[in-house]
Amino acid sequence: MSARLCCSYLRVYRPLDALSEPERQIVEHIRSEPARIGAQRGRHSLGLLAPQECREIYEKVVDGRPYVCLGHNHLRSLLGLISFERSLPDSVVPLFFSEQEVAKARAELESLQQTHPDVRPSVVQSVWHVPLRWFVCFDDSERRIEHDDVPTIRYETRASTARERVGEALETLTGGIVHPVIVGMIYELKEWLSTFDEDSLLELDYASVATMFEPDELADDHSSADVWSAIRALGEGDGMKAGLFYQRANERWTRTRQRETLN
Repeated sequence: MSARLCCSYLRVYRPLDALSEPERQIVEHIRSEPARIGAQRGRHSLGLLAPQECREIYEKVVDGRPYVCLGHNHLRSLLGLISFERSLPDSVVPLFFSEQEVAKARAELESLQQTHPDVRPSVVQSVWHVPLRWFVCFDDSERRIEHDDVPTIRYETRASTARERVGEALETLTGGIVHPVIVGMIYELKEWLSTFDEDSLLELDYASVATMFEPDELADDHSSADVWSAIRALGEGDGMKAGLFYQRANERWTRTRQRETLN
């Protein structure tokens, strides 16, 4: 199964010198044989990752220090299949996957969790939109518009800074008028971030989701500022003001999420 997916990504880049020796060996292996590894993944892909963005490793250098983000594509494929399968009515599942595919994915995921219990995906993917909770990690000043083939938006900050912001948001939102499910998803984000090194970098990449917007729409997109304006308004007890900011951000992404149903 394959599909054209528009996806956004939250990536954690870890300092290369902070990786364990086995992790460094994985990095060197991917660097030395990227084409063969990519071909292997393509043959066994479950079709739940956007193929044009399915790299095994992402690298960058900041202030002279190299950072890497391992794609963990096979693990993410397994997690994606299981998550998607659970979201479907039983009668619909056979239209997407055979019983053998699901059983094999469950068995392989269980084996990976037993043999490598500490491994966590360094990449989180979202289809057709950017989840509003991701913007809690960033400040509007960390937003930049970049021009690759098409205009796109990226945010970047320290993982430690992102954790502090998520903690601040939870203090404001917990026990208030915000639905507990939303608070729970932000808490899950905090738990995911807590598994990475203090010196890691966190990047939000609109990636192919940016293609669903016109350039002027991207220029006017300040979702992180809107989300934090809503949070701070709630902290000040101004629910009406908070609602206006939240509505502005939510409407922007509700429109793109409608494509999930169409696809």
